[in-house]
Amino acid sequence: MTKAGRSGPDYDAVIIGAGAAGLAASAVLHAAGCRSLLLEADCRIGGRAHTLHPAILGGARFDAGATWLHQTDRNPLVCLARARGIALRPAFRGGRRLLVEGRRATGAEAAAYDASRAAWERLVTARADGPDCSLAEAGTARADDPWTASIENWDGAIIAAADATDLGLHDWRRNLLDDNNLSPPDGVGTLLATLLGPLVGPARLNAGVERIAWHDGEPCVVQTGGGTVTARAVIVTVSTGVLRAHRIAFEPALPQTTAEALDGLPMGLLSKLAIPVPDPVPGLDDETLIERRVPRRGAPGMLVSVRPHGHCYASGFFGGRHAWSRAGQPDAALDEARTILCEAEPGAVTGAGGYVTAWGTDPLFRGAYSYCRPGRAASREMLGRPLGGGRLLFAGEACRTDGLAGTVGGALFDGERAAQAVLRCIMKLDSVPSLASAAEPRVHG
Repeated sequence: MTKAGRSGPDYDAVIIGAGAAGLAASAVLHAAGCRSLLLEADCRIGGRAHTLHPAILGGARFDAGATWLHQTDRNPLVCLARARGIALRPAFRGGRRLLVEGRRATGAEAAAYDASRAAWERLVTARADGPDCSLAEAGTARADDPWTASIENWDGAIIAAADATDLGLHDWRRNLLDDNNLSPPDGVGTLLATLLGPLVGPARLNAGVERIAWHDGEPCVVQTGGGTVTARAVIVTVSTGVLRAHRIAFEPALPQTTAEALDGLPMGLLSKLAIPVPDPVPGLDDETLIERRVPRRGAPGMLVSVRPHGHCYASGFFGGRHAWSRAGQPDAALDEARTILCEAEPGAVTGAGGYVTAWGTDPLFRGAYSYCRPGRAASREMLGRPLGGGRLLFAGEACRTDGLAGTVGGALFDGERAAQAVLRCIMKLDSVPSLASAAEPRVHG
């Protein structure tokens, strides 16, 4: 695939992975006039932002991965959507149905849950000023509180995709998100593909990368199943799950600091499901969030949202070890969600079938998003450091140290960061475009 008659490398930059980070990097490089190529192993763009329309749900849209736009005051996808006049609506507008041992919680129990959360947050936030430990260890003083297990399930398995025993306290605090989430009308995956897809320049799908050679003083060589290309720089945006599984070989091997960063950044798993429900669901308003009290610390938990945005299904969320244990067992997860719905309101479920995501078993992802192990909070910054004089860079949500790790907005920012580093360090440009400027309409003539 080397271009005949041209001296030097085929491209200025090759970007590996067409998720949010790869799309952002490609858009910025293309806007700068850089000779770039985007390589994606899958048959589509978007990565872990993927909107589906399953037949079992009557073709209703379902975000299998990223579902909401977080931190809307600084989320680049929010800015890009609003610049295009795309209406965004609040993500949560329904009430809450709390269940305790198969029944609806009393008002006193719901109030106790809220009070316990406030006390738990005060405790663990104060502990975060000291040495790093697991989120569970930080909350040990409240181990006997009957609501601690539910709180840890929410903040650990559901939000961070990792159990509180596995999640570093410092990483938890750094990545706390506000509640001001927005939802696009056609799904996050569709929004990302619509806004960034046309901006990326040359791209190849079904082009899995097998090896990257990045020897000093030589162009980088990127080997795919279909041939080889060379470039002045390579930006790698695949998940830490793919990197930790050594799906891509590096020659020479990655330095010890990068290997240690990857060791500190496993992939968590947040799985989602959808089951058809009646319209309306008897006794439950649209967008009601159902939560069961988790009986003990470390026990599995699942949240169920009834008819989100008025769609004809209930959506379930379960993460951490519970999600990993259900990987490859969709029927068990669907049965659990049906049980929760029936406990909340008998007769809420009719029929069978449903859809369950499979991020944990998909070899192109091997999880949902990254988390830092206890004591490894520096891993994100370490992974983001350029290698080989700026010729090899890693980018994506796993590299964010600004509180946006695990989010599409964070991945977009990090793809932009990596592209701008290539333009400054390798291309020697003094002025580089941003993602916002890359998305501005161009005037021709």
